[in-house]
Amino acid sequence: MRRIIRRKKSGYAAGLTLCLIGMLVMLVVLWNAWPNVSASPDIFSALKSYLWTGKLEFGFGISLKLIHLTIAGAATLFLGIFVLALSRQVFLVSSEGVLLHCPYCKNHWKGRRAKGFAECPYCRQFIQPTATLPK
Repeated sequence: MRRIIRRKKSGYAAGLTLCLIGMLVMLVVLWNAWPNVSASPDIFSALKSYLWTGKLEFGFGISLKLIHLTIAGAATLFLGIFVLALSRQVFLVSSEGVLLHCPYCKNHWKGRRAKGFAECPYCRQFIQPTATLPK
């Protein structure tokens, strides 16, 4: 069986955009925290305490704690990965032949795959055949 992967362009673009925004927010948080954390002998505990105490000023009196930005960045990153995963459709196409059935003359014939419309080789009608697996 062959696998055909189809990506929805809008979902793919939205997922990539969300992933990039999430990674950018996480990078900004790390960029602001690293000068204060890098001198510490225990980097992880110093990063944890700095994330809870440090703030990022945006201007106009708006400031957010770094832990809130970290949570928002991680949530955006995971949402982007989730949208990327759902924007793919995987189809399995059988390479074996199928048995097509004409609704008018009731004859069967083998075809490579089930088609939406086909011409019956017996009665020459343009039909929508029903597909069954050969026995």
